[in-house]
Parts: sequence; C-alpha cells; structure tokens
Amino acid sequence: MFHLIGIHDLESLAQIIDGKLTCQNTTFSSLVVDSRKVVKDSVFLALKGDTYDGSSYCQDAIDKGAVAVITDIKTAINDAIIVDDTYLSLLMLAQYQQQKIKPKTVAITGSNGKTTVKEMIGQILREKDLVITHKNENNEFGIPFTVLRLTEETKYLILECGARKFGDFNLISEFLNFDIVAITNINNSHIEIFETIENIIKTKTKLFNALKHNGLIIDGANFNKISYPLDGFKQNNSTITIYGNNNREVWRSFSEPVKNPGKYNLRFSNEEEDIYTINEVNLGAKHNDKNALISFIIAKKIGIKIDVALEKLSSIQLQLSDRFFIKRVGNHVLIDDTYNANPVSMHAAINELKSNNFYPKNKVIVLGDMLELGNQSSIEHLKLLRAISAMQDIQSIILKGDSFKKALENLDMDEKNDFILHLDENEVFPIKEIISSLKEPSVILIKGSRGMRMEQIVDLFFSNIT
Repeated sequence: MFHLIGIHDLESLAQIIDGKLTCQNTTFSSLVVDSRKVVKDSVFLALKGDTYDGSSYCQDAIDKGAVAVITDIKTAINDAIIVDDTYLSLLMLAQYQQQKIKPKTVAITGSNGKTTVKEMIGQILREKDLVITHKNENNEFGIPFTVLRLTEETKYLILECGARKFGDFNLISEFLNFDIVAITNINNSHIEIFETIENIIKTKTKLFNALKHNGLIIDGANFNKISYPLDGFKQNNSTITIYGNNNREVWRSFSEPVKNPGKYNLRFSNEEEDIYTINEVNLGAKHNDKNALISFIIAKKIGIKIDVALEKLSSIQLQLSDRFFIKRVGNHVLIDDTYNANPVSMHAAINELKSNNFYPKNKVIVLGDMLELGNQSSIEHLKLLRAISAMQDIQSIILKGDSFKKALENLDMDEKNDFILHLDENEVFPIKEIISSLKEPSVILIKGSRGMRMEQIVDLFFSNIT
C-alpha cells in the first residue's frame, strides 16, 4: 500500500499517469498493487507480470472497497482510469513521488555485492531519514515500489537494482534520476540469459543515463580492466574509481583477518593519501572489504560526516542469513552462503577458506551447481573443482548436480581424491555419515545456486550437529 504525496482525488491521479477517468471524480486514500491488500477507498493498479495479469482482479478489488482501478483494458467496470500501459503508470507515479520529495538518491547495481552494500549503507544512515530497498525487491517492479514508499521526512533513497534480462533498466533510467550510481562489479552471472558480458555491461550501465547533472559514478567493476572472458577471481578486487564533475578519484581497500572468523581490520586510502582505519569489522568474508569501501564512499558523498560513517561501519551487523553467514554449531564453524552462486562468488568463498588461518584447519565443502552459465558452464565448474581439489586439509567435498558431475568426470586421474563425493540433485544427503566423520573442529561451507536448494542442507547440519 502506497500513499501518494499531494494526490488525493482520481482526477489528479489520472492527469499524472496520462489516463482517462471513466467515473465521477472522488477522493481516495492509497494506491494498492495487490488485490488481496485492497482496503476501503483505495485505488487498485492492475500490473502485469510474466505469470499474472492484474486486470483479472479488477472486479474483486472493487468488491473489496476500491474506489477505482487503473487498467489498460477497456473494462465493464465503471470506476476506472484507463491507461495505455499500467507499468508505465507505475513509473510515472514513482517519478512524481521522487520529484516531489527530491531525496539524495543512490542506485546500487552489479553482479555481486548489491545487497551487502545496500545493507551497509542502510546501517550507516538514520532509519527515520531513509527509504531503502526491502529485502530483495530490486527488480523492475521493486525499484518503483521502493520509490513510492517515500515520505515527506525522507532525506535518502537507497535503491538496489537487479537486472534479470537485457534491457531491464531502460525504462527505469527514463523515469527516475540518481545522485550516485554505484556498480559493485561485473562478471558472468546469469550469462545464459544475457548471452554476453557486453549485454550485462550495457544493461547495468544504462543507469548512468539517469544521473543528475552533477551525479557521480562509483565504479567497482574497473570497466577499463575487464577482459573477456572473465577468468575466475582475477579481477582487481579492491580498487574503486569515482567519476564525476570532470574529476576522477581512486580509492583502495585493504583488509587483514583477526582472531574471530568473519572479522577484519580495514584500511581505506585514496590518491590524496587520506587513510582511514577501522578495526575488527564484521565483514563476514574478505571480499566485503570492497563493499565496505563503496558504502563508505557513498556515505561520504551524500554528506554523512566521515567520523560517523567510520563509527557505524565499525559496528556493522550483516545479518544476511544466506550470504556468507558464519555461525558456530557445536565445535564447528558453519558458513551459509546459499543465496546464490556464480564463478566469482564461488572462488571468493573458496579463497576465504584458503587465506584466512583463523578458521578451523579441517574443511568440509558442500557445493551445488552454478546455474545460468550457458556454454561457459562446463569450463567454470571444472576450473572451480580443480581449485578446490588442490586445497589443503580437506575432510570432504560433496558436490550436487549434473554440472559438477560432468566436471568430476573430466578431472584427470591425478586430480581425483577419495574425499570427493557426488550426489544427484534428488539424492538424499548423507548427513549422519558426514557428521560422524568430523573427528576435529571443522569449517563447513555450503554454497550453490538458488535452484539447487542448498539451504535444505544447511538445515540438516543445524538439526544434526549438537
């Protein structure tokens, strides 16, 4: 349910969305996009998606007390605003709301790290001043929904922008505007859908078109250094370049682990030799030092005092339960990284276990297939499997899915080890046998694409380790 600032009657609403009012003008209380949440005197906006058509629920909305519906179908319902395209109406309303409030607006995109940066900057800013993307509402609908939650008290609007296909941001960039566009990185995540890295870059960078006159680009992808095809985790992972106002700033982050797994000492520096240090930051994994730097730069550029930003980062709590979430279970450290997986995030997780000596020495690695990699799938799974097989102190490697099965078949004989076990996608996970084999404290990493349902394996470990 959304409350439109300064719009209280149907005629004014119709003017903003270029619609035709087919009934008598009357007041309304709110805008609703889900017919199940219609309340008395609301207006129902009948959106269309890949699997639903909101126009089918217009009569239901009226029956529940809506004073009118917004639809792009000529309807027998008398109380309606007829428009050419209901999604365009949604964007027009979001544009109106943003222009009415004029908050400092930041758009965050990239192949990995969007949510982490969003959560970090959200914890730096004061909640009462802030409207921020809720959970994973970061697609072409979630972005305008977030904008519509603006209130007259809002000072900052933080938008996580996730693209599902080529061109997803074309209309977003026409209707909204940003003070800052931050890109965390670019890699071959979802390349099966996008087809090429070039299409991924074109889609993400479309947001640049929505920058205000004095807007800034925070480039964590290092576009001038991207090579094709991307090779694992070899991109420069710590350098951030800021473009804007005909100026260019380069910032770098440095991190070192401390005794408690997940905590790091951080240092940020720029070409002006400004150096900022934060000790024992709860990063989760080393690669989040870059996300912390991006968050710090965003805060600095939108006017947050440096000492405030540093103090907030020092006490950051990343409670992202399935994004490299570290939890002690019995004598072991379990890492839940099941939200999703692509080659870069997989190598980052593996590198964390290899480079951080504060984890238990013994390692158990449970991986599900990386999906949506298209014709790069075979080589990426094989490359990852070779990297894992060469690791030291491995107790067991459990692989799930057809792609890892093919990769295992393509391993050379001298690369294969007795501690590698493959499971078919629907095969029962041998939790009792794995746990009984843990004779000493271990670190257990569980990761895979969403479609592999790796969170079920996390639940098995939690339920069976005492």
